[in-house]
Amino acid sequence: MEEKESSNPLPPLTLRSHHPDSEKQITLQVPVINGGMGVGITGPALASAITNEGGGGVLTGVVLGYPFQRILGKYTDKKPYEANQLALEEWIITSKEKCNGGFVGVNIMVALSDFKELAHVSAKSGVDLIVAGAGLPMALPEIVNKFPDTMIAPIISSVKAARIMTKKWLAKGRAPDALIYESIHHSGGHQGGSIDDILEGRHKPSEVVSATRKLLDDQGLEDVPVIAAGGVWDKKDIEEVLSWGAQGVQMASRFLLTMEAGLEFGGIHMFKKLFMENDIPTILERSPAGLPSRAIETPFSKRFAAIDNEVINEPHECPSVCLVSCDKKKSIYCILDHLTEALKGNLEKGLYFAGSNVGKPGIHKSILPVRELMDYLKNGEPVDAKAAAGAHVA
Repeated sequence: MEEKESSNPLPPLTLRSHHPDSEKQITLQVPVINGGMGVGITGPALASAITNEGGGGVLTGVVLGYPFQRILGKYTDKKPYEANQLALEEWIITSKEKCNGGFVGVNIMVALSDFKELAHVSAKSGVDLIVAGAGLPMALPEIVNKFPDTMIAPIISSVKAARIMTKKWLAKGRAPDALIYESIHHSGGHQGGSIDDILEGRHKPSEVVSATRKLLDDQGLEDVPVIAAGGVWDKKDIEEVLSWGAQGVQMASRFLLTMEAGLEFGGIHMFKKLFMENDIPTILERSPAGLPSRAIETPFSKRFAAIDNEVINEPHECPSVCLVSCDKKKSIYCILDHLTEALKGNLEKGLYFAGSNVGKPGIHKSILPVRELMDYLKNGEPVDAKAAAGAHVA
């Protein structure tokens, strides 16, 4: 039997709906949900596998219609927004079937032009939790009000954002069912802070988590969990985050290194190769979403690095008007096109979002089935694997 690091069991994570007409409550035996990696990495295979192992599987709900049409050849006769909704509905239903009706969440960007429609179709399709970021989802309680058992959680990157969201939603008669904190210093993809915030070390994770927990407790919302994301790779990281006052963690980059990640689009082999081989820190690049974003350094991402003073816009078409913040005539590039190229394994044109851990030395990297990875997260890394990777870096 493989020897593992010994440590205490992780506590479960309980989520409950704060809609006045709902008594829904779900307890995840492992306090881990996955980040919604768009545009198609976190599909039914990955999400259902995580749920089946005691965690919470979360689908990406970001512009699925485009890769469905361009790669899978589905919904090709539909307009972009129609295809987005049909693809998301299909994935929710498929995920529910694969995990026997267990927990299924969806991650949707507020910056999407069809955010309202995607949130509505998610709730109508029976999703358990909507996680909404890339903007503050002020209107989400109204959008899903007719679906009391659909839980909702905004993504926040600072205590100020947590305070604003809690105040606004309470004024609507609905407390958040969880607050998802994403560290601007560690998480992959779009960041909820400025380049200056990141470079100057503002909004440190331990401080934001503990202050957000206190903010909720002071308002009598002790049953609203804080779920922290960014920089979490193994059980030691989970335990550290929980010691700050969080009740759970959200992980993305390490779940990409699973056999189930991106399975619906052929297994995203180039994505996994880059994650496995990268040994330099991820870079911050400019995004048409108007936010800095963290990605692996590639020929494409280097051209739009945030540290560069001059960026030359890339001529492009606008296939689906996906982002509210994107001026298709002045946009620096089409993010939807480049994320889809990453799914297809195009190194030159693909945009490969990644968290800070991907270039971190001394961590255990291997492509595993979700079952095995979840066992590591619950019980610790194999001793021989840790020795091979080097000392754990906190």
